[in-house]
Parts: sequence; structure tokens; C-alpha cells
Amino acid sequence: MPTRPSDRRPTIRQLLLALNVFVLSVPLAAVFFLPVFDSYLIRQTERILIAEAGVIAEAWREHLLAELAIPPADSPRFRPPGQEQEPFAPVAAETDMAYAIQPPAPEPTRVRPPNDDPAWRAGAAVTPLLQRAQVFNLSGARMLDSAGCVVASSRGELGLCLDDLDEVKAALAGRYGVVVRQRISDEPTPPLNSIRRRGTLRVFSAVPVFLDGRVVGVVRLSRTAVSPLESIATHWGKLALVAFAVLVVTPAVTYLLSHAISSPVRALTRSADAIARGEPVEPFVPGRFAPRELGVLSAALERMTTQLRARARYLLEFTSNVTHELKTPITAIGGAVELLQDPDAAMSDEQRRRFLANVADDTVRMERLVQRLLQLARIENAKDEPREVDVRRFVESLVARYTAPLELDVEPNLPTLSIDPEHLEAALRNLIDNAVRHGAGKPVTVSAKRRDGRTVFAVRDRGPGIREAHRERIFERFFTTRREEGGTGLGLSIVSAVAEGRGGRVEVDSGPEGTEFRLIL
Repeated sequence: MPTRPSDRRPTIRQLLLALNVFVLSVPLAAVFFLPVFDSYLIRQTERILIAEAGVIAEAWREHLLAELAIPPADSPRFRPPGQEQEPFAPVAAETDMAYAIQPPAPEPTRVRPPNDDPAWRAGAAVTPLLQRAQVFNLSGARMLDSAGCVVASSRGELGLCLDDLDEVKAALAGRYGVVVRQRISDEPTPPLNSIRRRGTLRVFSAVPVFLDGRVVGVVRLSRTAVSPLESIATHWGKLALVAFAVLVVTPAVTYLLSHAISSPVRALTRSADAIARGEPVEPFVPGRFAPRELGVLSAALERMTTQLRARARYLLEFTSNVTHELKTPITAIGGAVELLQDPDAAMSDEQRRRFLANVADDTVRMERLVQRLLQLARIENAKDEPREVDVRRFVESLVARYTAPLELDVEPNLPTLSIDPEHLEAALRNLIDNAVRHGAGKPVTVSAKRRDGRTVFAVRDRGPGIREAHRERIFERFFTTRREEGGTGLGLSIVSAVAEGRGGRVEVDSGPEGTEFRLIL
């Protein structure tokens, strides 16, 4: 069964596009994935620093409260301004794919000597905690006072004032601050499987510490982010499995898509070869993933095959009929000419005139037959050249050319008809000629009316009607009951061809009171 053009199978263009997109997606995905992965690693490092900062801030604050002689309590004064009544006050990570990489931090230009105020004493209490924690998490930790100077450090940097750094400025203003800086290290590059980081970016975060709605300290942490290469080395087994899957899946998908295109094409090629050899062709059944164009091509090929076979049958039948119809007059003409050319034949002038008259009659018959054949061939095969025809004026002009008694009945205000005027005239002339010939001399009625959106031309005679045995054959080519009178049997075939060419039909009613042919266009 032919494939309808409206089906939903993919087109060849869509299949090829899908193939190219799939093949290109692998390197493109890698190009896109690396920055995303790098941003993810930076963000994960920042989250770790935030978690560590929360523990350090609470430890330092407990010591600060003790130094200030304030009883420890879960009071709203320990939360940032505006969040006193909320049960939680989380610090959210802020780095994303658009983060900026800053150069290494400049050396501090201001140093504050250690003193004996509560912030410094609390810092001294948490310093051992920072130093021990760095052994496990490798994070550099510094506790700053309200002026931005170091009061506790995991690396012994007491007194350095860092209030000119962007992240510290944000924290002293009561906001969480984070920056990513380029890392410069004079240490040898550690191996990939080492716990030490070999990345080139370092994350610096600064978390403010509040008391009674004001900033009393800042926890500044820094840590080198894991590089994509380190992460890949850590998960190389899983990545190798994904790479292997891609290497297997890509050829498989490529093969399936190419097979979906090439297999139907080969099937259609075999069908075309079979048609060329005149062999029977099996119906083309497109697969589920066959491109839509191949279904359309298959339907067109099937229509072409049907038309070619019908045309071959038509030519065979046409040739046979023409040969049969021309054989009799040609034979008669040949016999008459042979007799007329025989010098020994005893032939009177009357016989000679009769033979010559027969030759002339047969010549006229063949000429009429050839003209009708050419007319039928033009109607059936020539390209239609429709024009807008005024039906009323056209029918009146045609009827006016006849001397036989014709009655005209044309409905007023008929719309114009788009048709080749020569084809319409050939059809109506044949109907009127037949009616006049078989109408027993009585008037013939020619009418034109509009019915169900179509124009109906009717020609009715008042003759004896068509014999029952002949009614089924009257539209066959070369069928006639007036062969001796010069009938060709092509008149009604021409009428039928005009109707079929316009998507119409011919109807006939016949009885003892007459016959009516209706040409519906």
C-alpha cells in the first residue's frame, strides 16, 4: 500500500541532521562540560569553606562571649540583622560559571600589634583548633577582628590587617564575600593521586560574625580548588566506561540511521529495475524509521507503474482496434485498384464507376476515422488549456449552426465553466449529431442546468431508443451499429473522454419514447 505524504516518519534531511548533531554533540558536549565541571568544582570548594567557617565562627564566638562575661545563649543577637526571628540563617554559595578570576592578593600594608582585648584572647583560644584542622582539610583559616586584622591563624600571621581585600570588605559590611584568585605556588607539583591540590585557582571566602546586630569578627578561609584533571584522574574508571559507551553507541546509531535510509532506497531501486524488465513488483512497505520522502517516492512509483501499464494496455487495444477498423477499407481499396489496373479485365463503364465510388467512400470513411482518432487522442493525452466559457452563449451559438429542429432550454444566470472550448464543443456536437441521427426527424432538446454544484448538459431525442443488447457497449471505442453508413464508433468515446478529463461523468436514459444523454461537468 503506498505511503501517504502526510505520515509522520522522519525525512531524509531530519535523519541526516540527527546523525550530524549526534556525532558533533560528543566533542561539543566535552567543550561545554569542562567549564561547567570547573565551575562545579569551584562551587563545591566554596561550600566546604562555608561549612568550615560556620564551625570556626561558633568556636571563636563562644570564647569571645566568655571573655566578655556574656552567658552563652541561643539569642537572636547572634544572627545577622533582619534574620533574628528565623530558625536558620544559612550562607549560600555565590560562585557560578561567570565568576571572575582575580590576581593573587597583595601583601598587607598595615599590621596591628597583638593586644590583650577579648577578640585577641578568643583568637588565641581557637588557634590550636585552626592549626589541627588544617592538617586534615588543607584549608587556610584566619580569624579577623572587627577591624579586619588577624587575631587567629592556621599559619601564624597574627596582626596582619586584610581589610583592603574585596571579600573582607564585604564581610565587614555584614555581607558574605567570596573571590577566586590565581594561585602561584613555589612548591613542586604534587602527583594526581595526592591529597594536596595541584589546581591553579584558590577560593577565598569571608563570613561575618554578628553580635547584637553588628559585625564583631570575620572568618576568612581559603583553599585550592580541585582541578578538572585531578577529578578526572580520580574517576577515570567511570569516565573510561562512558567513553567506551560513546565509541560503541556512535557507530551503532550511525549504522541504524544509514540503514534506515539506504535499505528503502535499495528496495525502491529493485522495484524500478523490475518495472523496467516488465516483471511483477511487490508492494513497498516502508519501515518504521524509513524517511518520509521514500514513502512519497514509493507512492509516486506505484502510480507511475499503474499509469504505464494502463497506457500499455490502451496502446495495445488502440492499435488492435485501429488495425481492425482500417483493414476492411484498405483491403477493399486495394482490391478495387487492382481490378481497375488490370488491362485484361472485361469491365463496363458502369462497373468502373461503381468501383471508383467504392474507393472514394472507403477513403472518406478512413479520413473520418483518422480525424476522430486524432480528436480522441488530443482529448485523452494533450494538455488541457481551460478558459472561462459563458455556458449560455456557448450552447446558443452551437445550436444555431444546425438546420435540424432543435429545442433549447438553458437555465438563466449559469456561472461560467472553466474548460477547453474545443473539448466541450466536440462532446456536445457528438451528442447532438447522434440525437439528430436517431431522432426519427423529431425535435431534439438541448438543455444546460446547474445541479449540486455541477453543470449538466442534456441532449434528448424522441427516437425509438437504444436496444437493450447495445446499452452496455455504446461507450466502447469503435462500437457502432451504423458501420455501413460511415459510423466510426468513436463519438460517445470522445464524450466520455471529455467527462473523465474534467472529473465528470456521462449518464444515459433510454426507452421507447426516446434517449437522453447527460454530460455532467
